[in-house]
Amino acid sequence: MDAKPLRRDAVESRARIISAARVVFAEHGCEVPLSEVAAAAGVGVATLSRHFDRAQLVQAVIEQRLQEHVNTADDALALAPEEAVIAYVRGLCARGLVDRSLIRTFTLPLPDSPIAGRLRRQLRQRQLKLIKAGQDAGVLRAGVVPEDLLLVLLAVQSSMENTTRGAAWQRTLAILLAGLSDTAADHELPSPPRLDDLAHLAGGPRPGRRPSSVSKS
Repeated sequence: MDAKPLRRDAVESRARIISAARVVFAEHGCEVPLSEVAAAAGVGVATLSRHFDRAQLVQAVIEQRLQEHVNTADDALALAPEEAVIAYVRGLCARGLVDRSLIRTFTLPLPDSPIAGRLRRQLRQRQLKLIKAGQDAGVLRAGVVPEDLLLVLLAVQSSMENTTRGAAWQRTLAILLAGLSDTAADHELPSPPRLDDLAHLAGGPRPGRRPSSVSKS
């Protein structure tokens, strides 16, 4: 039997909760108490709980963000080949300035979401195209893989969180991009990390941050 369609007010309430969660998760991470999301959405915790548990809400937010990242990669692919991958990485790191949960968009396991799985596959395909375009244009070294782009993001986010001057993360990014450039290809790169390794790094506790496990409540 098909699920009964939601009433209009229920649809609007769900949309408001997801919109609030996007803002709160970006500012505080996915582990923020759901009471803060409810307050930002202008609903009670009981109302939020009728629509989502924590895992469902995180999944809904990540699905939306993944679609946006696919669109962003498409925009980058429309640029000149020698600019595309660098513009994409710079944009990714700039987004990391305002989204503390960004890396988990790419790494958090979501086995119950075929939507997230499909979007992650689409995003990886586009990242591979960006990398190949940069390599063909002579601005990116051989051996670079999509996981390297996430390593750059992790390093830049660490610089953002542990320094007070905006120029510090930009310097970190410039150094990392120089290391990925074709002119730095004299030495072979070590083996790339697995996505599971990056998920572990992204989920580890950091000073001043809440524990990172995403529970149902």
